[in-house]
Amino acid sequence: MHTLISPFVSLFVNKSLADGVFPSVFKRAVVHPLLKKAGLDASQLKSYRPVSNLSFLSKLLERVVQVRLQAFLDSNDMLPVSQSAYRQFHSTETAVLKVYNDLLLAADSGQVSALCLLDLTAAFDTVDHDLLILRLERQFGLRGVILQWFRSYLSDRSFRVVLGSKSSFVVHLQCSVPQGSVLDPRMFIMYTADLADAVAEHQVNFHLFADDMQTYLHCLPSDVDRVVCQLEGCIIEIGHWMSANRLKLNADKIELVWTVSRHNLSLLGGCGPSLQLGDDVIEPSDPVRLLGVTIVADLGLDRLSVKHA
Repeated sequence: MHTLISPFVSLFVNKSLADGVFPSVFKRAVVHPLLKKAGLDASQLKSYRPVSNLSFLSKLLERVVQVRLQAFLDSNDMLPVSQSAYRQFHSTETAVLKVYNDLLLAADSGQVSALCLLDLTAAFDTVDHDLLILRLERQFGLRGVILQWFRSYLSDRSFRVVLGSKSSFVVHLQCSVPQGSVLDPRMFIMYTADLADAVAEHQVNFHLFADDMQTYLHCLPSDVDRVVCQLEGCIIEIGHWMSANRLKLNADKIELVWTVSRHNLSLLGGCGPSLQLGDDVIEPSDPVRLLGVTIVADLGLDRLSVKHA
């Protein structure tokens, strides 16, 4: 059967790419809300993830584009090294190992570390189409018909929400990349790629997994006040970058932990100092959750746990 269908599918894909047009029929998504994780309050809208159900042919076309786009990005070394999501040989494991190893090396050298975990509010839902197209063109060098294809892919999208037997009215999208599509993770990475440059100006260690951000600094115990100011300035700058790019930090989910070797734990004088981010005060916690892994102040493995999916 596939030998009969494949020539027509191939013709369809090649025609779309040659004309720079993503078919309008594939831009009408049906969203079935899914709880982000078990145990969340099902009566709260923020507990749900709006995953778009898209047609098989739509995803097949996107897969072809993603393979070609990924090859282009890899051959030109364009993806940010600080991002671990949606990339071959990168995962939550590599992200956690990178951050945890840096914290351990600092503790072994007698330093303390401030690890601040940042999260975005509905990150994929507020991606600005004009800014994304501009970034694809100027930062990643996409031109001509391929840029036209991405513009077509993003424009004139709509969705309706289906829950049980109930269906909402049709909503026309002015922004966002559709969660549940093949290309949306890659486009989000490209959209946020230059965030690393803003962080680098503050000389703060930085790692990303999709929209989960880890910022951290190391110092001697006597230099904690300087690190607090440096980290505060960096996070405020990240907030400004987010606002300029139509994204928003979720202040309610920011977590802070100070880590040090067990031998030097008393040097923190408790959990360590807090961060002042505008009107928000971020109090240190022990432990915190880093991409499903528990991180404790003394970095010990006896209390470490991993939350499995």
